Amino acid sequence: MFALLAAGISFCVLAFFYHEVLFHPNDYVFAPNGDGIKNYYAYLFHARYDESFWQFGGMNYPYYEHMVYTDGHPLLSWLIHITGFSDYGIGILNLAMLLSFPLCTFFLLRIFRHYGVETMWAIAASIIITFLSPQVYRMTGHLSLAYVFAIPGMWWLLIQAIKKQSFLWSFGIALYLMVFFFTHPYLGMILAFLSIFYWLTATVLNKKSWKKNCLHVLVQVILPLLIFQVLVAITDTHENRLGEPAGFFNYYASWKSVFVPHDGPLAFLARDLKVNIGNWESWNYVGFFSVIFGWIILIYVLRKRKEFDLKNLIRKEIAVFMIAAWLILLFAFCFPLKYSFLRDVVDLFGPLKQFRVLGRFAWVFYYVFTVFLVVSMHQIYRREKKKIVYPIVFYGGMLFGIFEFYPVHTMLSNVVSQSKNVFHQNELTDEMNDLIGFVKQEKFDAILFLPFQHMSSENIMLLGTEQGNYDAFLLSYHTGLPLMNAVTSRMSMTEAIKFNNFFSPEFIGKELCYDLPEDVKIAIVKNQDGIKYDERRLVHSSKKIFENGHFKVFEYNNEAWNTRYYFDELTEADQLANVDVGMNWRADTNAVWFTYESFDAEQGENFAGGGAMHKTKGGYDVVYELPVANLDSGMYTVSFWYYLGVDRPDVLAVAEQDSIGDRKGLWFDTFEVSQSTFIVNNWCFVSMDFYVSPDIEKLNLLITGNGNGEPFYLDELLIYKSAQADLFRYTTLDGVDYIVMNNYWVRRDMFSQPPK
Repeated sequence: MFALLAAGISFCVLAFFYHEVLFHPNDYVFAPNGDGIKNYYAYLFHARYDESFWQFGGMNYPYYEHMVYTDGHPLLSWLIHITGFSDYGIGILNLAMLLSFPLCTFFLLRIFRHYGVETMWAIAASIIITFLSPQVYRMTGHLSLAYVFAIPGMWWLLIQAIKKQSFLWSFGIALYLMVFFFTHPYLGMILAFLSIFYWLTATVLNKKSWKKNCLHVLVQVILPLLIFQVLVAITDTHENRLGEPAGFFNYYASWKSVFVPHDGPLAFLARDLKVNIGNWESWNYVGFFSVIFGWIILIYVLRKRKEFDLKNLIRKEIAVFMIAAWLILLFAFCFPLKYSFLRDVVDLFGPLKQFRVLGRFAWVFYYVFTVFLVVSMHQIYRREKKKIVYPIVFYGGMLFGIFEFYPVHTMLSNVVSQSKNVFHQNELTDEMNDLIGFVKQEKFDAILFLPFQHMSSENIMLLGTEQGNYDAFLLSYHTGLPLMNAVTSRMSMTEAIKFNNFFSPEFIGKELCYDLPEDVKIAIVKNQDGIKYDERRLVHSSKKIFENGHFKVFEYNNEAWNTRYYFDELTEADQLANVDVGMNWRADTNAVWFTYESFDAEQGENFAGGGAMHKTKGGYDVVYELPVANLDSGMYTVSFWYYLGVDRPDVLAVAEQDSIGDRKGLWFDTFEVSQSTFIVNNWCFVSMDFYVSPDIEKLNLLITGNGNGEPFYLDELLIYKSAQADLFRYTTLDGVDYIVMNNYWVRRDMFSQPPK
């Protein structure tokens, strides 16, 4: 009864902040950009159009995608599909996120009552802890991580399994975990950690119970995890997914992200004292009341230490949960693996690298720590014969908690009520509705939207614009047509390479084109955002068939885009290049200048020859220096090949002109390595320009950005004067013959037969 009362009060608090969206949930999208609009789109497209639970037909045409990798609420989306409520899907999802607040309060109240906290204390603490939850920020983007009841619900189920000594409760926990694995696998793993570390700690403290505890872990965690992994594996048709996603060493938590406020009346502390609380992904602030309660409890225990039996204390159920939470917090801190001398240990344990943004695991600590402190304060209150000072401190802390969460939810309520539900067509602009009508009328098979975005294999990607993604998702949903664009996680590297190479130079055959159905009809749609050079080439190879004030539509021409015309020009130029200019390079004249480094004398992975340059990412690495004092003035091109098989290519290549005197070097040209549009055998092509003039002393070739200490490899460095004759040579790689023109490796049989 009291749990329902607490949940009711929590609902009233929720209504105070979010009444506009709470009572009209189908009228708003909480997050109209970034991950938010993509997650709404994936969830709703799947619910409305897909016939398979597993396969998502909205992106990555013609390969499509597995639903689990879209962050699109697979289970909820499918339930909406089979019940026919897709028209109300946005409202159902919004309500699910909002109603998780009173449900969180319900579970917390039950937990407090289990540990003997009196009703008024329990109600107040349950509400404050609920609304201070670090998960509340996920409503503005990572929707499937926004369920604040998930961890308290798991904790309460564990308490029942412990108290009832029944494996029926463990099977209930397994089902609970399965629901969250099919909501967001990451949230499922966070819940699994709570179970694993509780039973691990309990076993260490009571070794006699190890067999039973192992059975609980087997049923509660291992069973649902295996079922989930097996089901995903046998239903996933996409090859060469990234097995070890990047991010293990990114956005982990710290003491500052746990104990220093980022919002509310004390937020000035971090600002004025210049305390770095880290990226918002790692925020896990436990509230000022926790800091005060923690000090009071610590001082009390130290003063009364002779009255406590430490061995008995740490064996109490809540103490076991607290120890487990501390262990999970250490993992969230990436401790001790974050230290450079231990980073290689992660490579020895492949499953560890499945985790990313470790700061999220600190959510477990948030709930367990705050509950533990309230329970401990209440026990001290009872132990001290209910002295009035303790209720004063307690309710004072709760009151301050209101002051802390009030600005957070005021801000969030404003954010989530800004955008109308654009998945209702009457909320769209006239230009978008005109576009939708035309695309439907023309009966296209798919849409390629420009600016084009395709991510994320995490190793390579093509980045568009926020507005482009927004327009693409809405056009796809309202027409029911799949996008060639994609924004998912751990995408097939094989498919990602085909999409990057789809925008390769005109003399390169496009393997993706051979995977498209015959007579495919694709709409190339462009909004008003600027597009890249290769995207402009695509537009120019297509016929414009529609235009209004904001959009243009072109009909894709597969033969015009994947033509051998420019390849034939290249081969003709190659045949005329019969002047040996050194190092196996040829040109049609000896009036050329170039420098070439094969790095054959070095060890390690190599693109061609005997070796490649091998360095470690230091954040700002000079990989090559070229004195230019004796070079003619003019534009020069520097190119090389970068290996994709080690760590992520999340680096920026820079052609820096180092000037004479005290002037700083100028970054004349840069290249986002992960966005290369020419990839051969897991190596990507990087090309930049630089200018030589009398006041330029040397060229510095830099690799900047991620300084994580991981290795990287460069091979086949070529620098030449841009306006001179083209350089050619022949070579063979893995049994395939290539014409190399200006460091572009072009298969000699490029158009003789389609790639396998």
